[in-house]
Amino acid sequence: MIRALLALLVFSGAAHAAPEDEIQPVGIVAALTQEVVEIRSNFTGADFLVYGAVTGLAEGDDIVVVVRGPQEDLRVMRKIRTLGIWINRAPIAFEDIYGYYAVASTRSLSQFATFSSLRREGIGMEHLRLSAPAHVREETRFGVGGVVVTELGAEIVDYRRAIVRNRAREGLYVESPGGVEILDGGLFRAGVRLPPVTPVGEYALDIYLFRDGVPIASRRTSLQVRKAGFEQAIYDFAHERAPLYGMIAVIIALIAGWSAAEVFRRR
Repeated sequence: MIRALLALLVFSGAAHAAPEDEIQPVGIVAALTQEVVEIRSNFTGADFLVYGAVTGLAEGDDIVVVVRGPQEDLRVMRKIRTLGIWINRAPIAFEDIYGYYAVASTRSLSQFATFSSLRREGIGMEHLRLSAPAHVREETRFGVGGVVVTELGAEIVDYRRAIVRNRAREGLYVESPGGVEILDGGLFRAGVRLPPVTPVGEYALDIYLFRDGVPIASRRTSLQVRKAGFEQAIYDFAHERAPLYGMIAVIIALIAGWSAAEVFRRR
């Protein structure tokens, strides 16, 4: 942490010392106030800062901070009314869905970034990459081969919105226009909030510098979210000795059920 702060101060001082008519190379230095987040039984969420400095920052430039959590497979279904009853049907298996995804920027993305650059980098809720391989095929269209299309057609938009909506409700998907603050000397900072249901794993944080609609520089750092204490011991035991863990869970459930039945029977 001390080294990072010293690097930022030297970096900022160098930016001030450069002559105004000299073209400075563009670069980004970034760090976190907390590089490891531990989840214990009393975990209610965590807040940390992404901070750094940019050389060659020009008027009108924008900064975007994207936090991408561990990926997972997700099975999504939609409710369909059948014989007067709402049931879950039409399951779609998505792969490599981010368990956490947050975007903070100096302003709204549409105000300074082109659609193609956002789509290429996967920045913003509208540009999240959602892959359902079982429903994808390649076709030849207008003489161009290898065009990837989805069998879901326009329905993929509904599934995308459902995933984003449900995770946004839990605080796992967040978009914060104005969430990045540019300070004097090319310094910047952005706050990130992890909710109580934050998944464990490795998080990638990408900082982009946008100019004329496209990113001209980027920097990546990482964050580790892990269980600690008794929770970590149980987590490791469940994953390393799954059959034994399952047997113990069943025995505990039987004992709990029998104890509850005895209590109510005596009353």
